[in-house]
This record gives sequence, C-alpha cells and structure tokens, in this order.
Amino acid sequence: MVYRVLHVVRPARGGMKKHLEILFRGLNCEKYHLYLAAPPGNEIITSLEPFARKIFPVPIAEGWDPFRDWQIVRTLCSLIKSERIDLVHTHGLRAGVLGRLAALFAGHRAVVATFHNLLDAKTSFFVFFRFLQAFLNRFATSHIITVSKALQEEVQKYTWTPPEKITVIYNGIDQQVFSNRGTLPLLTPLSFGLPHNLPVVGAVARLEPRKGIKYLIEAVPLVDKYYGPAYFFIVGDGPERESLEELAKKMNLTERVVFTGFRSDIPRLLSLFDLAVIPSVQEGLSIFCLEALASGLAVVATSVGGLREIIRDGETGVLVPPADPAALARAVGELLKNREFAALLARQGRELVARNFSHTQMIKKTEQIYEKVLMERILK
Repeated sequence: MVYRVLHVVRPARGGMKKHLEILFRGLNCEKYHLYLAAPPGNEIITSLEPFARKIFPVPIAEGWDPFRDWQIVRTLCSLIKSERIDLVHTHGLRAGVLGRLAALFAGHRAVVATFHNLLDAKTSFFVFFRFLQAFLNRFATSHIITVSKALQEEVQKYTWTPPEKITVIYNGIDQQVFSNRGTLPLLTPLSFGLPHNLPVVGAVARLEPRKGIKYLIEAVPLVDKYYGPAYFFIVGDGPERESLEELAKKMNLTERVVFTGFRSDIPRLLSLFDLAVIPSVQEGLSIFCLEALASGLAVVATSVGGLREIIRDGETGVLVPPADPAALARAVGELLKNREFAALLARQGRELVARNFSHTQMIKKTEQIYEKVLMERILK
C-alpha cells in the first residue's frame, strides 16, 4: 500500500530545515510518497526537491495576513482533494494553523502536527492563538509530535491537549557526518584573516531574539576576566543580525566577534571551534547542540526548554541561567581553562547523542505515528 503524505512548512532554515531533510531522506519512499507545500523561493524547496514527488509553491510567510492566509487555506484544501492526499503533516506554528484548517475544511481525518517551538507567551494575540491551537489540536489533528518533553508539557499546559495525543520524538542527526571532525580540512582563525591563533567559541543559530545571541556578545568582555582573549564566531543569519553587529561595534568587539552569515559547511566549521555555546532564552530542541556534541565539543547552554534534556549539568555539558552574561562568561572561561574537564563532558555528550538522538530513531518513530494515524483513519 502506498500513501501520499503532504508536508506543509513555512520558510525554513536552521533546525527545522535539517529536521525536514532527515525525514525526506529517511522515510520509506516505497511506502510513503512525499509531497511538499512550501514558500516559493525558499531554500527548503531546493533542499527537498530530490526527495519529493511533487512540490507546490504556497506563500506561507513569517507574518499573519487574514486575506492572504485564507487564500492559502483554500489552495491547500484544493491540493489535499485533487492530489488525494492520505496524510497531512504540518511543521511549526503558521504552517500548522493553515495546514490543519485546510485539512479540516477538506474533511481530511489523517493529520499530524509537529511542534518545533511554542508560541512566545509575550507575543501579541497569545491568548487568541492559545485557544486556536486548542481548537485545532482537538478537532483538526490526529496526533501531535513534539521535539522535546519540555515542549510536550507546554503544549498540554497551554492547549489542554490530552497526553495520549502527543508523542515526543527527539530531533535526530546522522552522527557519522560529525564524528570525523578531526579528519576534515583544518580551519583556523587564520583561515578568516584573523591575526592571532586564539581559542574559538562558536554559536550557530538563526539570529532572532529567542536565540539570546546578544547575551553571548555581552559576555565577551567578562570572559577576558575569567580566561583571557578568545574569538567568538556567530554563525547564521536572521532579523537581528544588523542590531547584533551594531552591539559588537558599540562594545569595541569587532576584532574578536566574527559574524560569518549563513554557512552550509557546519561539520567542517565545527573543526574550528574549541567550545560551543547555546545562549537561547527559548528552545524546543537545539539541533546545533546535538551536532556540537557529536563533533566532540564541550557545550555551554542555557537551562531552557529541551536543552535540559540534552545537557546534564556537569555530565554532558554545563547549564547556566538564561539572559545572564556573567554566568555564561564564567562557564565559558572555566571550560577554556580546564580542557581535561571539557574533553570529559564532550565525550559523555557524544555518547548521549549516539544513544538517544540518532536520525534512524527519529525516522522509525515518525513512521510508527504515520502507521497509527493511517490505521485509525481506515478503521473510521
């Protein structure tokens, strides 16, 4: 039996893009024919095109626009019917709302929604979207996947969704891609035109407020007190990039804080780092954290969301409070000074990733959800 699965996504980069790449590469293509509805011009289309049966350009954007979004719902509803889709799988908040509304109007009963992050409680219209999510979870969703236990608890708390309707499936990575860090072509600060071979502290993130990169920049002068000078590489792009670069300039840190922009060679770039930092104030489950540990790097992370399910303080990394540059600087400085302890944390972190966060587990568990939802649809 062959099933047609339509994935509905917003503009995707970073962790969500990697999540989708793993799914599209790994799902059983003989059993599941994968279709994609995604914004035109977004790199997710180029990335997934080799694995998709059909791609439908649908202008799902970052912001909300009632007229445009209603047209998107109508388009998706028509696609679900005309392509005889067996299962709709949405990713993220915006695509989740639009894709599930379309499935509801199409009378479609097999719908899976993956929550990668929860709506920020400080966001305007939070109460409205909280009730909208509760409605969709109950009446337009067969099953919900969250990428961490912390996210599962928040979905239950904010949308009153019964626990049996939610399954945690951790983001997974292909550890082999990152385990050969020492054999990759060597990068050094000199490769970027930097004059001194100082240690490198690296962060890979979409540059937006919830990633907390400004706290890392504010921590740089404090690291000097605990350890001494180091380079700080900030890898990624996003709406905060200009303001973050301005902050580094204002603090006279432009010679040591390097903004690389978006990079597609993360496994190689990780060979440059001596230490990885994740300063998020909100996080579903950081794929960069998994990649850093799989590469043999020690990690300093904030104690938020799913990061606490990867980093066990003093065992697989170091946890610090969010939005606290002094605590972040102290942890970074201590690990740069104590390389033996950092190596122990990295080794234990790599073992944890191998046990609990493999891409094969992620794919297998996703297929199990598909089978469950499709069987329920048949029985109904």
